[in-house]
Amino acid sequence: MEPVRGSVTIEDVARHVGVAKGTVSRVLNNYTDISPKTRERILKAVKELGYQPSSTARSLKRGRQDTFGIVIPVGHGHGADPFLSEFIDGIARALDDLDQDLLVTTAHSPAHMLETHERLIARRKVDGFIVTRTEVDDPRVAFLVERKFPFVAHGRTRHPDDYAWFDIDNETAFVEGVVHVHGLGHRRIGYIGGPHGLNFARQRREGYLKGLGQVGLDADPALIVSHALSEQGGVEGACELLALSEPPTAILCATDAIAIGAMRLCRDKGLRVGSDVTVIGYDGLPVGGYVDPPLTTFSQSPQAAGGRMARMLIDIVNGEGPARPHDLARAELVRRSSDGPPAKSPQELAQFLGG
Repeated sequence: MEPVRGSVTIEDVARHVGVAKGTVSRVLNNYTDISPKTRERILKAVKELGYQPSSTARSLKRGRQDTFGIVIPVGHGHGADPFLSEFIDGIARALDDLDQDLLVTTAHSPAHMLETHERLIARRKVDGFIVTRTEVDDPRVAFLVERKFPFVAHGRTRHPDDYAWFDIDNETAFVEGVVHVHGLGHRRIGYIGGPHGLNFARQRREGYLKGLGQVGLDADPALIVSHALSEQGGVEGACELLALSEPPTAILCATDAIAIGAMRLCRDKGLRVGSDVTVIGYDGLPVGGYVDPPLTTFSQSPQAAGGRMARMLIDIVNGEGPARPHDLARAELVRRSSDGPPAKSPQELAQFLGG
């Protein structure tokens, strides 16, 4: 049977089956006082006619929009970070499975970020937010806590106790990264981090420093650089590190995007990544398995993180509260081909680069 053209209403379904409009409504709302035979006829007609309940009417009735928001900061390399696209995809897939929608927008400054959150709340566009790229002292978190508006943070702030968050143990991962490359024989270990205000960048840098102490190496400020969370940031960071009189033979990178840029710079200078220079990333992005050489990385599955946070937020909005409002997961080292024992000492590396 051809579906009815245009917007199909409950009246259309009722007329098609030959029952009262209220009977159709009771079936759609799962009341049990309708006979199985009538219920079957109505559900068959709903499918054949292509009827969809009005989301607007449903939202008005329940006082809900069934839509969740995420405001992405742009600038400073954020827009070029492939992690966010994987993360947002994980959120959207989880919400879609639960018949919920995701509203994604951007903000170009800290002030605009707060204005955007306030505007979406005032216009009742969303039922809650996912806050990503948390800062050490994050005004978005403070604003939402003060407003008592539902949200889940991807990452923590300096004071992470009074709101729900999901995070990866960034510090432990970079301790393990330093220990790993030290075990391969590296003694000059560099680090390319992200902007200092981002809490995950701070945590990863602290893990790097703690790892150096754990293996008995002194921290050299010259080996620690910060750049944008992008491939270009990795190019610039690696260029800075390899220009040292004693360049590092291993480079730990705060993100996969940075690591891919660093590898490109190394190759452009004639170095063999995984031999002359070890490069390790962090994120576990699929693209890391297809670069040359395939990238060794700490994997944290951005899609899984997005899905987990979407479900946490729905529980909060439904008044149930997540079973674990503070969820800390571990990243796992995925070894590929971009790490290995050093084929050159720092002095030989400097001589090669200067030659």
